[in-house]
Amino acid sequence: METRDSFTRSNILSCASAILREKGSRDFSVDEVAQRAGVQETTVEYFFDSPTQLIGEAQLANYFTLVKSHHLVQLRVEDALANQDLDAFDKAVQENLELAWSSGQVGNRWGIFELLHDIWSDPFSQSHFCELLDIQFERWISVIQEAQRLGWIEDDIDPKALVSVFWSSSVGQVITAGSTVLNVTPKENRDFIMRIVRPPSRLGARA
Repeated sequence: METRDSFTRSNILSCASAILREKGSRDFSVDEVAQRAGVQETTVEYFFDSPTQLIGEAQLANYFTLVKSHHLVQLRVEDALANQDLDAFDKAVQENLELAWSSGQVGNRWGIFELLHDIWSDPFSQSHFCELLDIQFERWISVIQEAQRLGWIEDDIDPKALVSVFWSSSVGQVITAGSTVLNVTPKENRDFIMRIVRPPSRLGARA
């Protein structure tokens, strides 16, 4: 059951998250958060030790809203593995690859860097973020290992290296998205990754 305090805190956090989505953290103010939440500024200060903590937690919420669709696709990948449904597995994996490679090519693509910086600026948010990321990394490593066991992914690929390279590049591609030389589309990236991970027996498979 949600208490009055927990509701008030959640409301403040929700308002802070919305403000950050609208204008980023440079023009962020506790006063504006208090006004939007309908509380006194001292109430905000009661629940959050500093603006840095409030921004960090609010950006953490924004991040997981941003990647919600990725998590839903990951569930489909895991279901396909459990059912040993190769077609469903391929479709879900390719959808995830395109989703990850689309995030930096539309809208305020630089916003992801500000968001991550804000999370890293608050020790609690950073620690919580890393713990949740590790869970996601471990799940994807398990997916790759099981798919290798089934012969769906090349067996000499290092699962940790694959996850590391893809996650790193999916964030870093916001830089190449502005290049006329390296502006790789989500579909081009998807096809490239699939050609790498498919074993020789499946190289003829197509999206």
